[in-house]
Amino acid sequence: MRSTNIAALLCTLLCCSFSAAEIQLPSQLDDYAVLQRDTPVPVWGSALPNQNVSVTLGEQQLTTISDAHGKWQVTFSARPAGGPIDLMVVAGTDRVTKTQMLFGDVWLCSGQSNMEWVLRNTENASAEMAATNLAEIRQFKVARSWARTPESELLPGQWQTAQGDTSGEFTAVGYYFAKRIYQKTAVPIGLISSNWGGSRIEPWMSPQALGLPAAQTQAYIDKRIAESRVRTEQLMQRLKKWPGAVVATMESGEATANWSAVKLDTRKWESLQAPKLWEQQNFVDVDGVIWYRKTFELSLEEARQPLLLSLGTIDDNDTTWVNGELVGSTQAYDVKRKYSVAATFLHPGKNTVAVRVEDTGGGGGFYGDETLLFVETGAGTRYSLAGAWQIRPDKITVGGLGDANYIPTALYNKMLYPLFHTPIKGVIWYQGESNANNVGDAYAYESLFQRLINDWREGWQNPQLPFYWVQLANYETRKQSEYGRPWAILRETQTQALKLPHTGQAVIIDVGNPKDIHPRDKKTVGTRLANIALNQTYGFHKIHYRGPVFKSLKQKNNRITILFKTSKKLATRDGGAVQGFEIVDNEGRYHAVTGSFKGSKVTLSLEPDIKISAVCYAWDDNPENANLMDNTGLPAEPFYRAL
Repeated sequence: MRSTNIAALLCTLLCCSFSAAEIQLPSQLDDYAVLQRDTPVPVWGSALPNQNVSVTLGEQQLTTISDAHGKWQVTFSARPAGGPIDLMVVAGTDRVTKTQMLFGDVWLCSGQSNMEWVLRNTENASAEMAATNLAEIRQFKVARSWARTPESELLPGQWQTAQGDTSGEFTAVGYYFAKRIYQKTAVPIGLISSNWGGSRIEPWMSPQALGLPAAQTQAYIDKRIAESRVRTEQLMQRLKKWPGAVVATMESGEATANWSAVKLDTRKWESLQAPKLWEQQNFVDVDGVIWYRKTFELSLEEARQPLLLSLGTIDDNDTTWVNGELVGSTQAYDVKRKYSVAATFLHPGKNTVAVRVEDTGGGGGFYGDETLLFVETGAGTRYSLAGAWQIRPDKITVGGLGDANYIPTALYNKMLYPLFHTPIKGVIWYQGESNANNVGDAYAYESLFQRLINDWREGWQNPQLPFYWVQLANYETRKQSEYGRPWAILRETQTQALKLPHTGQAVIIDVGNPKDIHPRDKKTVGTRLANIALNQTYGFHKIHYRGPVFKSLKQKNNRITILFKTSKKLATRDGGAVQGFEIVDNEGRYHAVTGSFKGSKVTLSLEPDIKISAVCYAWDDNPENANLMDNTGLPAEPFYRAL
């Protein structure tokens, strides 16, 4: 995360949100904003106390008087889609004007990193960005922040249009969602992107939804703040040897040092172990850029051949040099780094590896299996790089709650609650990975998720607020029977939320990446979400959005017949027999079975005399063999049914 230092954080928590200037508007009421069409339009802000305030939206003008605290609000009548339109606020001698606003549909995009994942880091990003000129699709990115109690204002932000390079910073799922809807409706779409990578669901919920007294959650956060303050003071003393390393906030491009050269004075550098996150080595609550350096030796013969440099996994991003020559760069926290090093870069004797590590939130640095840190010569000899590395911070932030994305209510209070005043069309949600770490958490998600949906609807005072989400993708390669299959369980708990009205689920078990928790195909995800919205919210009832769904099953002798609810014909992805089904025997063991299909039925053939307790489909963290779909390509939904 782009965190602030502890002093700035406490100021954010304890100080008034508005400065001394006369007129202040909330961040989301800014140039290029999209305002929700067909509903009353609230405009609010602050001025001097007891002051006449004039607010003009287009041709309509309303007046009011600020209260004793300077707060004021007016509400304009509903307007259809269109624009551009300007907003002007006058109070005393002060005047503020916001321009190029549109009326359209505003969708909240929320969750963890897969919703946060930006367009420029996805499949075919360069071509998509180059071709994009969609000025009527806009995004407001909510800055990462947290609070101990609900706050009324967001941190500063701005609206951006989906045009050229700027579109690369859009939430990719939200972008493709908006593009599909705009193409069908010609209605301007505003995306409010409020996400925090790695977040659990509990930080996005109110104390009431969690069933916790507000005082209890506030006391817990206060305890964490006090602990963070002590850690920060200790670390700041340690960092005095590097003047200028600590900054209040990390802005893009601020860390500019280049310490990749072979000859470098490293006498003031410290030592950290790798692989081991720096938070586990007394660099707690630190985000930003830290450089790592380490040497290895080669013989004359070894230096004449290219070698492989393996660095394992690094949280979050790295740029790597060998002997001052750039050899690779990766922008992902969960990808194993392997870089080829040309023989022309190498020397007999001592060689230097320099790694610029950028941490954008949470843990930072090398982590994982120490056997993945090595250089491998052309002859196949490996030299370990695990152990002590020299390190020096470039530009870092210190303090804050680095794990605020795990603390109940912390994100709700600052990244969601301030939005309840902003009318929206609906919500799209992509989260759950951080709640699928074990079976207990996965089962608990069923209640939490439904309470979150109701909680947010209550916040917007709209019990019919559309709420559509992404079911977890396929991930991991191992079979999960010995681990209880938590991702499969969490998918089922997500499906159970469909019992709530005005909900929908995009199933993506066919487009994930078993080796990457951040699958790069976000176009399919956003398009499937959009098709749900087009059918259920926009009235395009002929748009097909849901694959085959379990309806019922019958067992007769050694055959099980499963009936699916589907408006299309069943098919298989590879044109072969139906795979991905398992039966569970009375001992709890899983047995894979193949089947055939006809019409909307799948028939499974069983071994004689086997006693079964349940039937399931795609019931694995990575249901790699599951191939049932309809003839439009939408996958059948995973299920587990006891007999």
